[in-house]
This record gives sequence, structure tokens and C-alpha cells, in this order.
Amino acid sequence: MRQTLLGLVARQGLGAVLYRLAKGLLALGRLGRAIARPLLSAVLRLVPNHQKARAYYDYLQALRIFPRGQIGEALKLLRRAHRAVPDDETLHLDWAVALTMANQYERAIDVLEQLSSGEQARTELQFWTTLGWSYLRTGRFPAAEAAAKQAREHGVDGWELRLIRSLALAGEDGWVNKDGIADVVNRQPRALGMLLEFTYYIASIGKRAEAEELLAALPANNRPYAWRIVTQHSLSAGDIQTARWSLEKLGELAPDSVDELMLDCEIALRQGKMAEAVDKAHRAVAALPDGLEVLETAGRVMVLAGQREAAFQYMVSALAEGSRDALAGGVVALYLLGQGRLADARSVFRIQRSGDALACLYAHTATAGVRKAEGDLAEAVALAQQAWGFWDEMPSWSKTEAVCQDIVSWLTEIAQAAVGADIKPASQDAEELLSRLRQAVSMTEIR
Repeated sequence: MRQTLLGLVARQGLGAVLYRLAKGLLALGRLGRAIARPLLSAVLRLVPNHQKARAYYDYLQALRIFPRGQIGEALKLLRRAHRAVPDDETLHLDWAVALTMANQYERAIDVLEQLSSGEQARTELQFWTTLGWSYLRTGRFPAAEAAAKQAREHGVDGWELRLIRSLALAGEDGWVNKDGIADVVNRQPRALGMLLEFTYYIASIGKRAEAEELLAALPANNRPYAWRIVTQHSLSAGDIQTARWSLEKLGELAPDSVDELMLDCEIALRQGKMAEAVDKAHRAVAALPDGLEVLETAGRVMVLAGQREAAFQYMVSALAEGSRDALAGGVVALYLLGQGRLADARSVFRIQRSGDALACLYAHTATAGVRKAEGDLAEAVALAQQAWGFWDEMPSWSKTEAVCQDIVSWLTEIAQAAVGADIKPASQDAEELLSRLRQAVSMTEIR
């Protein structure tokens, strides 16, 4: 009993020392956080119920996974960490910044307004820029301008605040300070991204004349690129109307360009105009046959349209140009597996590949197919289950009948092999997967 008690005291003492060390490292930036994370992990092994160590470990984990696209999980971790240490203004501010990056501006404003009474917050440039930007992106233009002025009253200034003030005036009064905006953008490359995102926003709320005036502040040779990005912002937001309008502006500056063709192709996809999308994709490749982005996009179109041979050819060309797209890898690997070329299919994934839900659907399906061909049915079923999980994450316009039939065919074959082999629990998981696949097919047929 005494030895157990002494051991507990020793663990808590060591945990307290490691926690203080980790907490001190957090203030040293990225390198400090990288060192602090394993220290906090050690604290939790020694003292599992150490609430503050858990909070800061969650905080660092959130900062680590957010850039990988695990936005929902990162925000949950940040919220939990904030609840455990509500007085940490740095953590509080990082939570708000993450909310703005996830386009959750109203929630970010709530978090920042709670923080506004903090002494440290009032002297932080990031606090004022995040608050001002969130006001801008929710149409509260006078509040955004006021935030920029308040920052200056607290001795805080920066190009971000000057740009926010100019954008607020454009949104509220329609007056565009072209010289001021051009000066900031020329001096600070990151300002262009803010300008283009805001341009999309005010166009989306009907202020299209103001949007045109904002982009007129850019040098003439940069405007086609700017309209391209605004169109892409519109597509990402699912705003087809604004995307079509901004694409027309691009067409006025660069008629019949490859960029115009590819964006027109993306709009056609989202509108369900598959034949039009296929035609424009072929034309874009003909105009720029070695363009990596063009080949990847054309391959994606062919996948959605069910043109497997064309999809394979375009994706092979994309891989030859150095593509790391998971969709390109998945499409090529599945095609090779269908020809019995296991070694070639396996080699496609020798490098790390990434992509959206559609890309992950194909890449995981291909990897599951490789494992089945190697005789590892348990791993194949596990990967097949993961693959099908991406189906639910895909936007509705990309859930075409061709994709459903293609993927369901591969995953059904894998699941049936596992059921036939009667390898528990893989066979039980396979039965469950087969049920989900049948349901998806029936829903697609109804649609």
C-alpha cells in the first residue's frame, strides 16, 4: 500500500514538472509547441486525469489536424480545451481563428466578443484582424470599420487592418479606394487572397458593381487570374449563379481560354449537364495536353460521366506529369487491377496521395482491391468500409450513377469474397457492407 502511494506521489510530481515545462514551451511558437506535445502526452500517461494537460494536448492536436482538413474534429478539440482553460486568451483566440477558417463567422464573432475585454487581446493584431474580417464576411461593414479604428486606438496597426477598412467602405458606401488597395496588394501577396474572397462575398450578396470596382484596382494583367479565383470561390460555396456571372467577366478578358473552358466545365458538372462537361473537358485537353490541372479535371469529368477508358488515359497522363491526386491514383490502380496487373497497381501508391471525398473513395477502393488480390481479406474489408464512408461525404452532384455502379461493383466483389471465406469478424463486416451497398444502388436507381 505504501509503495503504491509513493508511486502515485512520484508520478504526480513528475507529471507536474513536465506540465510546467510544456506550458512554458507553448509560448515559443511552432518549435515550442512541437516539443510540448510529447511532453503533455507523457503527463497524461503519468496523471491521466490532469485536466489542464488534457486541454493543452487537445489544443495542440487540433492545431496539428486542422491543416489536414479534419476541421470538425479540430473545432471540437478546441472547444473542449477552451472549456477546461477558459482564461487562456491565446487558446481562445486560436479557436476563433479556426472558426473563421472554417467559414463559421458568426460563431467566431461570439467567441471574439467574449474575449474583447481581455487586456492581451486588445494588443493582438490577430484579434482585431480576425474580428474585422468576420464582421466583413457577415455583411457588418460599419462594425468592421469600427474594429479597424479601435485597433489603432490600442496602438495596433497592420496592412490587414488597412485593407479591412478599405473593404468595409466598399461594402457599405460603394466607394473603392483603388490606390490604397493596389498599394497593399502590391506590398503584401497575402492581401490578394483576402481581396478575392471578399470580392466573391459582396458579389454573392448582390453588390456586383462594387465587386467589379474592387478587381479594377488590380493591374490589368492580373485580372483574368482574379476572376478565375472568384469563380472558384463561388463554385466551392455552391453558388452557381455568382460563378456563372464571374465566369462571364473572365470570358470578357480572356475569351476561349483554357481557364474559361475548365471553369465552364465545372459549372456544367454541378448543373448535371454531363455531355457539355465532357465536351469542354476534351477541348481543354486539346488546347493544353500537358497541363496537369487540365488533365486531372478532365479525368474527373470522365469518371463522373462513366467514360472509364478516357478517364484512365487522362489520369495516366496526369501521373506522368507528376500528379499526387488520389483520384488519379485510384482510377489508374483500379484499371490496372481489372487487367490483372497487381504489381503495377500497387506501385501507384508508393507516394503519398491526397484529395477530396471522391478521390479518397477511389483511392481506398483501389487499395482494398490490392489487398484482396494479395489474399489479405480482413484488411481489404476494413479498407472497403472506409472507402464507402467517403460516399456520404460527397456533394450530391458528384454522386452520379456511373460512380455508384463502378465503386459498388468493386466493393461488392471484395465483400463477397470475405463472406465466402467466412473469416470472422471480417465476414460479418462484409455482410454489413453488402447491405449498405445494396441500399445505395436502390436509392440511385430511384433517383
